[in-house]
Amino acid sequence: MDASKDNWNACLLYRNKQLTRQLRDYQKVTALVGCSSSLIVAMGQLLCLHQRPVYGIVRDEAEWHSLFIVIDLFYGGCLLETLAPFCLSTQELRLCYLIRARLTNKTIALLFNITSRSVLKSKQRIKAKLFLSGSDSFDRYIQQY
Repeated sequence: MDASKDNWNACLLYRNKQLTRQLRDYQKVTALVGCSSSLIVAMGQLLCLHQRPVYGIVRDEAEWHSLFIVIDLFYGGCLLETLAPFCLSTQELRLCYLIRARLTNKTIALLFNITSRSVLKSKQRIKAKLFLSGSDSFDRYIQQY
């Protein structure tokens, strides 16, 4: 009798694990269904930026705004609110968000159609605006917010 109970318990545990996994998958899908189409596009753009970046992936201000939301969602917190007191330009905010998304200088340069050296210069200017010392890592600072 104990053997049949053990088998039955094992079957129930196995089925419970299957259903739990299916429920998690279902929750992920329903979370995406609640997203607007612009956020889904922004998620795709972020993925492209990491995998195969090209100039012109993000085309207009609305797409940049959606990309900011997705980066805040994935990397935590609202960077825009944190950086508001420093009066950064639109281009500087974009750079900060791309750094937060852990994109390389080369990728950022490609996206902005500038050189990697220009990206470094922009980082130095922003670093000065944020009152960071020369020994502070700008990338690490932005990524920690």
